[in-house]
Amino acid sequence: MEWGNVLMDRKYLDALFGAYPERMTVTQLSEALNQSKQTTYKWLQTGVIPAYQIEKTWLISRDEVRDWVWDNRNSLRMGEVPNPNAD
Repeated sequence: MEWGNVLMDRKYLDALFGAYPERMTVTQLSEALNQSKQTTYKWLQTGVIPAYQIEKTWLISRDEVRDWVWDNRNSLRMGEVPNPNAD
C-alpha cells in the first residue's frame, strides 16, 4: 500500500510509531497521523481512534493506534483478488 510516495508496510508503521513514547499525547498523535488537533480530538471523542478518557485526560497507546492504522488500511487482504465490476 502506498501513502503519498511511501510504500506502506508493517515495518514502515513500526518505524513511524517507534519514534513516539508508549503513551502518546494528542499532539503526538496528531503529528503521527498528519492531522490537525481538532480532527484528532473529534476522532478520539467519537471512538474512531482507540483510546481511553479519564476526565479530561486522554490515554493513548502507541501500539493500539499503530495496530488500528494497520487493521483499517484501505487495501486488499492477502489472497483477495480485486473485482473491478463490483458495485
